Amino acid sequence: MKKTIIFLIILLLNTYVFAEDFKITHGPYLCNPTEDGISIVWTTNRPAVSWVEIAPDDGSHFYAKEREAHYITQAGRKLATETLHHVRLENLIPGQKYMYRVLSQEVTEWESRNNIKFGKMADTDVYRGKPLGFKMIDKGAKELTFLVLNDIHSKASFMKEICKDVNFNEIDLIFLNGDMSSYIESEEQLFKDYIDTLVTMGASRIPLVYVRGNHETRGRFSHQLINYFPTKNKEFYQSFKCGNVNFLMLDCGEDKPDSDIAYLGLADYDAYREKQALWLKDIVETPEFKNASQRIVFSHMPLVGNQLDLWHGNLHLQKTILPILNNANVQLTFSGHNHRYAYHPSKQGVANFPTLINDNQSYVICKVNDNTISVQIGGTGGVVRSFNID
Repeated sequence: MKKTIIFLIILLLNTYVFAEDFKITHGPYLCNPTEDGISIVWTTNRPAVSWVEIAPDDGSHFYAKEREAHYITQAGRKLATETLHHVRLENLIPGQKYMYRVLSQEVTEWESRNNIKFGKMADTDVYRGKPLGFKMIDKGAKELTFLVLNDIHSKASFMKEICKDVNFNEIDLIFLNGDMSSYIESEEQLFKDYIDTLVTMGASRIPLVYVRGNHETRGRFSHQLINYFPTKNKEFYQSFKCGNVNFLMLDCGEDKPDSDIAYLGLADYDAYREKQALWLKDIVETPEFKNASQRIVFSHMPLVGNQLDLWHGNLHLQKTILPILNNANVQLTFSGHNHRYAYHPSKQGVANFPTLINDNQSYVICKVNDNTISVQIGGTGGVVRSFNID
């Protein structure tokens, strides 16, 4: 009897899943920005062949003519077995406005070899509604404005509340500086924790730049995280240039020693930070990094601070990463992790650059030009701190 009930439950669940219309379930959102490229990510409730149609936002209707299609491919073959879809757009024009839509066509059967059957399509609306769009940052941009969020710890509604006064029309990039989740157990949790809410806040037109926090190394789904924020080098640490600003994102790893019982024997972050340091030595010597007017670094865990705040991970960053940054003419580093605000001015022999540690109740808006970095820190009570770094 018990087996019969279980069988009926499974049958009913399968019937419900396949009775549900094929649809886009999450996104789209933008990430992995470069001077001439952007990535678009979304999910569907069943496997599909997917693509993006893109066109210059020149005032014409999206249906004025056939628009260029960019498929999700691997080694020359369109992917047809995935529900997570990621299209990379390259060779875009800096400063150009674009409009786009994402499309997915369900794969209903794939019995053997190439005997494949397709079903319904799902897309973002360009007929009744305005197409989604974004603007590439101009190489000659005189000013760049970005938002920094960190230590949200799955509180999506709170994240939206603290940003209620932010004018997202003025934001060029959104940096997620770690611990947006407390742990990662599933795809649905990841979207519920913050991504879905960021889409409603503007992530379909403003690129997200993801910086991994120590909590986001935890959970059985954490190893899948890179697929939701794909990067060119397929690592969480990366560097890119927008306008005349070079951004450097570090991956701090975990805060306690690798042997700590909290990591279940799965941690190997000392070796990971050492590998990252080798990469960093090369990056800071590139013309792209050296010739930028401003060099801004993100590391979820601070490289400096009060002695009681410096755990093993911080100290290992001081040993492996900090000496390289001290010789790299960095203008500012953003961190979080401590859940308390702090500002550490540059100090010769310690850190040759200032470090801003944001708390877990605030956002940071930063406006950067060739000469000045202007910082505003705010939250539910409005702007609470404002200062310039020359």
